[in-house]
Amino acid sequence: MVEATYSTWRQKYLRAYQDGFYVYYKEPSENLPEMTCSEAHGYGMLISVLKRNQMDFDGLYRYFMRFRNRKGLMQWQQKSTRSGEFVPGDEGGENCATDGDVDIATALFLAARVWGRGGPNGEIDYKAAAIALAASIWEHCIHHETYMPLIGDWADPGDDAFLLTRPSDFILSGYLIFYQDDVERQQLWANVISAIVNTTSGQLQMNPQTGLIADFLKLDPQSRLYYPARGEVLESEHDGDYNWNSCRVPWRLGHYYMLTRDERLRPILETQAHFFAAQLARGGGGGGDCGVKAGYNLHGHCYVDYTDMAFVAPVSFLFWVLGWTTQLQQILQDMNQMQENTYFGETIAMLCLLEANVPF
Repeated sequence: MVEATYSTWRQKYLRAYQDGFYVYYKEPSENLPEMTCSEAHGYGMLISVLKRNQMDFDGLYRYFMRFRNRKGLMQWQQKSTRSGEFVPGDEGGENCATDGDVDIATALFLAARVWGRGGPNGEIDYKAAAIALAASIWEHCIHHETYMPLIGDWADPGDDAFLLTRPSDFILSGYLIFYQDDVERQQLWANVISAIVNTTSGQLQMNPQTGLIADFLKLDPQSRLYYPARGEVLESEHDGDYNWNSCRVPWRLGHYYMLTRDERLRPILETQAHFFAAQLARGGGGGGDCGVKAGYNLHGHCYVDYTDMAFVAPVSFLFWVLGWTTQLQQILQDMNQMQENTYFGETIAMLCLLEANVPF
């Protein structure tokens, strides 16, 4: 199953540019100039190292090096010009988005463990590249007082964006590897892990019936606590809901729990699992009509009547980690019947499958 899924994913989404590779993240029918983004690139590098495909990994590494910004972080988006040259996208320019760089650095640390060095003549020092990128992430993408991830290197003190954190950046298994392998900043990464765990526990206290976390959280300067965003703060009217960013939270938190069994996270994971099990029981019925929908408010009311693999795959990973076999079989059956999957959902599902089956 892993081999077949990986072969399909690679053929569909991995593409060449000059001497490197990138992950195509749009739909061909849209005919848009945007080609990829750092989020997609981080996913691709993780998939390649978990599949032990060093040729692909090195090609993705070369592309990353080509599109770093002046801070050593990956430009968020690239688009194709009429001549076929890739340049920074219109949205964000050379700014980064935190999750892409965290995944890229995680993949580089893993590559150092698996292969040591890369390139035809061993010229790529994965560990040195990972440490340099982790240093840039700490410097530009972490709030140095709260230790929470910022939404990107463009969020500056005094801006409203500096008060935001995005739970899709709560990549605890990545920060765990930083803690283990970036010795110079080990205590700082320990602080980041603790801050994220404490913040997620705080969100459970605010929504104890569902355990759902909003797409964006905002820091209250007085209490120094993070609260769900109210209204649109960056992307849409659903920034304060469980939407296209936070749909990854059950997977990201679940993977860290799988690796560490950190019992501080079990209450929120179990609360989310109970909520989604109830959704699954109400929906389903075959034909890909899954009970897990593609958007909820934090009280558990779904505001769309459709589903998407990006929402379903992380829940399947959560059931797997907790050992909820009945719910896992039910949701896997629904996933196998789902159609019209796109880059986002299929790539998340690919990572969930790999991280459940390959040592990290």
